[in-house]
Amino acid sequence: MNLKWTSAKSLFLSRCLTIATLVLGVVSLFCIPVITEWYDSISNALNGERPIRVVLNVVLYLSAILAILALWQLLMMLNRFAKQEVFIKENAACLRLIAWCCFGVAAVWLALTFWRFMAFFVAFIMAFAGLLLRVMKNMLEAAIELREENDFTI
Repeated sequence: MNLKWTSAKSLFLSRCLTIATLVLGVVSLFCIPVITEWYDSISNALNGERPIRVVLNVVLYLSAILAILALWQLLMMLNRFAKQEVFIKENAACLRLIAWCCFGVAAVWLALTFWRFMAFFVAFIMAFAGLLLRVMKNMLEAAIELREENDFTI
């Protein structure tokens, strides 16, 4: 029995986890109303805060849709990795779209800070993730350009 961890096994695990998270994201769309109703009842009972169920529904639906889009792009990128297609423009485009999805979620949660200040932390984390992905996208684009120059060199 070969227990050695290889890059192929790592890629397989990444694809499986991405698919599982994507399915969980789609399923979560059906649970959002229940979650927001529960949150409102708890926050009202414990802190006497005003209900924000409608606002929270909008925030969670927008966040979930952006997350599903980002996960789909990640899955497409991992599928290309499985075909040894790493330094290609399509992967840079996927990273760009994933980063914009993160910035979109950050903006939505930043708007939620008018009702609940703790939402600022989610907004900050998502903006930071988007920034990291933009840097990775820029590095990938530079690597693609170097590879293309190298391909034309005799």
